Amino acid sequence: MSKDVELNEADEKTFAYLKGHPKGVLQSDLWKDLDVDSRTCSRIIKKLEDAGLVTREETKKDGTRTFLITVVHTSEAVNPALFMAGQTIIPCVACMEECTVEHCKMLEDWIYELVFDEME
Repeated sequence: MSKDVELNEADEKTFAYLKGHPKGVLQSDLWKDLDVDSRTCSRIIKKLEDAGLVTREETKKDGTRTFLITVVHTSEAVNPALFMAGQTIIPCVACMEECTVEHCKMLEDWIYELVFDEME
C-alpha cells in the first residue's frame, strides 16, 4: 500500500499531528493549525496521500469546498515470537492479576528466561 516516499521533517510533523486526530482534520484548518501556508500544506498532504498514509475526502465548510484529511489505519500482523521467551509466552497475555509491571514475579521470571535465551 505505502509507496517509497521520503518524508521530511514537515511531512513527519504533519503526519504526527493528523495521527492525533482520528476523526480527521479539515485541510482548510490544518494549514492554520500547523502555521504553514495553504500551498505548502497542500504539497505535504499530496506527499502523504501518495505514500498511502492519508486520504482526502472532499467536503464543504461554510459553503466552501475543502478536504477532510484522515490517517489510513492499517493493522499489521504482530510477530508472535515477540511474545515468547524460549517456549514460554509472556504471562501478561492471559494474566488476571492486578499488579504493576515493576512488581510482577511472573513477568520477572519470563524476562530472565528471555535474557538467558538471548545469551545462548
